[in-house]
Amino acid sequence: MSQSGRLGILGPVGATSSVTTRQAATFTFVPGLADPRCYSLKDASGRYLRHYAFRIRLDNDDGSVLFQKDATFCPRSGSTPGSVSLESYNYPGRYLRHRGGLQLWLDPSKNTAANRTSRSFVLVAPWT
Repeated sequence: MSQSGRLGILGPVGATSSVTTRQAATFTFVPGLADPRCYSLKDASGRYLRHYAFRIRLDNDDGSVLFQKDATFCPRSGSTPGSVSLESYNYPGRYLRHRGGLQLWLDPSKNTAANRTSRSFVLVAPWT
């Protein structure tokens, strides 16, 4: 995952990418703001990955209950061994998913191979 301004996207990143690009693609899993059995994802600047109108974006914690719920994702098994899907805490059945190759959205689960693949992520060591 990465970011473009405040929007969550998928983008290429590797060892030869700039420090800025690697930082933008690095998220820390912390106990979920709405439920410590789940997770929230935080970037290097302290912003959280959250959904707003079902679009994934990065925002500062405003302290509201709604923000805490929007920024909490519960891990589920992904479509391939070693992958994980992130289900919305406050919209069960909706998962963090990439569309059109790059944009990240919170979409309903569909029992198709393409949907399962687009909501499965492999966690890697941090870039920073």
